[in-house]
Amino acid sequence: MSESIQDNEQRQSSRFRRRFWVTDHEDSAFTEPFEGYDVNLTGLSFCVNEADLFFPEQPLSLRIKNLETDEVYCLEGAEVVHLYETPAGFICGCHITHVTSSQLLAHHRLVMTDENSAALSMRDSDIAEFHFVEEGSPLSRDRADYQQASMALNLAVSQLLDGKEEGLARLTELRNKISALQSVPQADEIQSLIEQLIASYRSMSETTLALSMLARLLVHTPDREEDKQAWQTMIADFENRFLNERQQVAYDFMHQGLSAEEALIAAEQYLSEADNS
Repeated sequence: MSESIQDNEQRQSSRFRRRFWVTDHEDSAFTEPFEGYDVNLTGLSFCVNEADLFFPEQPLSLRIKNLETDEVYCLEGAEVVHLYETPAGFICGCHITHVTSSQLLAHHRLVMTDENSAALSMRDSDIAEFHFVEEGSPLSRDRADYQQASMALNLAVSQLLDGKEEGLARLTELRNKISALQSVPQADEIQSLIEQLIASYRSMSETTLALSMLARLLVHTPDREEDKQAWQTMIADFENRFLNERQQVAYDFMHQGLSAEEALIAAEQYLSEADNS
């Protein structure tokens, strides 16, 4: 099994038993559906009778029916990550490789039926797995959604500039340590600085990606009132999982009229005061 397939399996650790059917994208009548086994935000698995029906890394276009609500939706991009045998037959596990806004919302409703499921599913999801795609996703008609998306992007830029300064400071310190390298203890310090620099740039990258993804989700908020409410719930789950406390507080301050730079400073002061109180 390839490393990428193993990674996908490891990321899909918190799965939930739900009542759903899976069939081929073209089978709109669900004439011979597979029975759903379990599901999470970025993947699903279903029961098959024969092990050779599917194979690892196979791309699939699936049609899903939520048997609790009778909602039907398609997943145009899924990939088989594993097949394993159980006493009842074989289980085919899939990772969702990309999803439109309407597909994501329908899948979110299948997975997150309660607060505990939402917390567990988001906890085990990585920002790099969140393959929301704009093509095929309708644009919001609400100006407020675009204003919020603009705030998220402004915050992303400010965080990126903030992280850039920190990275340059660490690089300067690293350069000075290398120039003065004379002993093993200094080599250990340099190794520590390199690890800190890697962590800093990884955090900066994930922050920018999360805020950019938030902006995309806001811009593609559905128009139907019942869908819009569910979409806002999903966005709240996303913010709680992928934005750190400083970013969430800063985003709240921006809703009060502060610029991104002012909001980040205000958030840092607010959290510092909260820690000292």
